Amino acid sequence: MPKETKTTDDVEALQECVVQLERQVADLEAGFAMQATGGEKALLDALNDVRGRLSQVEKENREFANMYVDIQEQNEAMANLYVASQRLHATFDLAEVKQIISEILAEMVGAEEFGLFIFDKSKKELQLLSGEGIQNRLPKNTLPTGEGVIGDVAATGEAFFFEPKSDSEVDVSLPLATLPMKLNDTTVGVVVIYKLLSHKVAFSPIDHQILELVAAHAASALISAKLHGAMDRRLKTIEGFMQLMKSG
Repeated sequence: MPKETKTTDDVEALQECVVQLERQVADLEAGFAMQATGGEKALLDALNDVRGRLSQVEKENREFANMYVDIQEQNEAMANLYVASQRLHATFDLAEVKQIISEILAEMVGAEEFGLFIFDKSKKELQLLSGEGIQNRLPKNTLPTGEGVIGDVAATGEAFFFEPKSDSEVDVSLPLATLPMKLNDTTVGVVVIYKLLSHKVAFSPIDHQILELVAAHAASALISAKLHGAMDRRLKTIEGFMQLMKSG
C-alpha cells in the first residue's frame, strides 16, 4: 500500500494548532501572575502540560514540513525523468540516445564517472558504448561477461551497489553502481557508475528509483536506435545497388 503523505492543508492545520497552544500558554502565564496563593501549583502544572503539547506539535510540524519538501523534490525528479524518457523514445539517433542517457546520469543522479556497455552476444563480451571519465579505469573498451563486477552483473542480471559507510571502506576499483539494462528479461547492456559529483555523498532512495527506470528505458531506446541504424544502412546499400543497376 502507498505511504500516507501530508499535504499543505495538514501543515497549515498544525500551524494553526501551534498558534492556539501559544495563546493558551500566554493566558496561563497571565493567570499565574495574578494568583497569590493556593492555585499556583495547579496553574503551573497546567502550564507545563500545555508547553509539552506545544513542543510536540512543533516537532510534528517540522517533520511534516520536511516530508512535504522531500515529496516535492521526488515529484520534480519523477517529472523530469518522465520528460527525459519521452525524449529517449522519440528518437532513433544513437548519438542522441547516448547523450540523453548521459544527461540523466549526470544531472539527475549526480554521476561524474560512468559508462554504458552494450552486450555483444556473438563475442560474449561487453562493449563500451559511451561514458564520462571511465576510460582510464578500464584496460580496454571491451569486457568479458562473467568476470569482475561488471561482467557478473551482465551474466546474472542482478544489480550491484557498493556504498561504503566510511573512508576506510572505500575501494576505488569497485563501481558504486552497476545495473543491467534488460529487454524482456534479457540483459542487453550494463550501466556503470564509478564516481559521484563532489557535492553528493551517496545515492539517495530517489536515486535508486531513477537508476532502475533509466536502465529499463535505456535498454529499449539503445536497441531500437541500433536496429534502426542497421536497417538504414541496409536500405542505403540496396538503394545504391538499385542505382548501379539502373545506370548499367
